[in-house]
Amino acid sequence: MLHTVCLDILHHLSDWVTSFLEQHSMSDKFNPLWAMMPPYPGFAIFNKPYSQVTQWSGPEMKALWRVILPVFTATLCNPPARQRIPFTEALWCIKNFLYYDLTTQFQSHTEATIEYMENSLEEIHHYKDVFSRFSASKSTKISSAALKKQLTLDKHE
Repeated sequence: MLHTVCLDILHHLSDWVTSFLEQHSMSDKFNPLWAMMPPYPGFAIFNKPYSQVTQWSGPEMKALWRVILPVFTATLCNPPARQRIPFTEALWCIKNFLYYDLTTQFQSHTEATIEYMENSLEEIHHYKDVFSRFSASKSTKISSAALKKQLTLDKHE
């Protein structure tokens, strides 16, 4: 069950990162850094630019968690003054998503690791608002699905 939660987190995170980068016109800087990741043992290199990935395989997910923070950090370094706060908040949110996920993978947990996960969750909730504009509500998703279905039907008629 925890694995499923982590997969959902990854899915949302990848959507948020893509939307955030597009909103701040940073995709063109992120994608080349993403593609430059050199192969090394146990690391699956990426076949597509980040913004074009629609589905993650197991090895790609593992690789994503290994490189998302450094690539995102390199992309957002030296921002203009007006972007410093949202960039910093986005980095802290992603860092804590990563730390939380990595900690959940421990074979066993102590009071300290549980506290560490709780602290990461608190930090995620503190900084997640930087991505809130990119999250669709349930009613928006339902409306979108209905419109997509109607457009598909209209296209085939």
